[in-house]
Amino acid sequence: MKTSGNPLTQKNKNIEKNLVQKGLELISSSYLVKLSIACLVLVALLSFASPYFFTLTNFKDILLGTAVIGIISFGMTMVLISDGIDLSVGSVVAYSSVILCVSLNAGLGLPVALFLTLVGSIAVGLFNGFFVSVLNINPFIITLGSMSLVRGIAYIIIGGQPKPFDSDIIRFVGSGSFLGIPIPIYVLLLVLVVLSYIMKYTQFGRNVYAIGNNQETARLSGINVVKTRTLVYCIMGLLAGIGGILLAAQTYAGIPAAGIGYELDALTAVILGGTCLKGGQGRLAGTLLGTLIVALVLNGQNMLGVPYFYQLVSKGIIIIFAMTVAMKRN
Repeated sequence: MKTSGNPLTQKNKNIEKNLVQKGLELISSSYLVKLSIACLVLVALLSFASPYFFTLTNFKDILLGTAVIGIISFGMTMVLISDGIDLSVGSVVAYSSVILCVSLNAGLGLPVALFLTLVGSIAVGLFNGFFVSVLNINPFIITLGSMSLVRGIAYIIIGGQPKPFDSDIIRFVGSGSFLGIPIPIYVLLLVLVVLSYIMKYTQFGRNVYAIGNNQETARLSGINVVKTRTLVYCIMGLLAGIGGILLAAQTYAGIPAAGIGYELDALTAVILGGTCLKGGQGRLAGTLLGTLIVALVLNGQNMLGVPYFYQLVSKGIIIIFAMTVAMKRN
């Protein structure tokens, strides 16, 4: 007479089997996991290709390179989730650095200079949001126009040429560190935590997703679409202003030509991070990973001595690849 195995042992085996299956399903289905794996693979390949890549100094440079673009990309994520787009962010970065520089050189003091800088950047977001939400102008068209408009204003304010400024506090923010981690990374993480909380746990965040899914349905359900979309663009302007302050802190100057191409870098990071082009879907954690992937690729090319013109080609390929993946996923 045969006896069956220990029921408890069999139950444990079934639990282990289910855990393994769920783990495999997570790896195969989670886009964030795939992005994380892509980051690790890039680090491994670049470490093998260049002996100068896997160093603490280089990783600090990579993190510094992601700070400004990452903060802008978080704002771009919110804009895309709300079914919009903002092509003016690079110009707002330059414009903000110019306002900070001019204000400090005029002797207004750091608090006033920071206040004017952030108010100025939010004003651009309000301008874009008004035309997009109230006048119902296509966001691509209005932000393309404001991209040129704001850049021109930055040149006019500063007289066409970069100008240095002197502020020990701003210099520390740009080049200082705490516990071995650059200060801009703390700013990046703070922005990530605050925005993640807003998008996940507040009514405003839920409204942004609802508007991106269907504006008319959101309006009929009682959501103030005009107010919400305008506020999203104001937040985008604020984050571009913070990015401009960090960039000025790293260069010690107001540079009207700064930030050229940042809008494409941000869009690439956001789309690589899994944000839907049609609105209503996106995660800030994915955007952070997308930003890291772009930064790793560009840093790796610098380590390998790839000429700038070839780097432009590779950036174009990354953008096309990101768009293709996004269209397939959507």
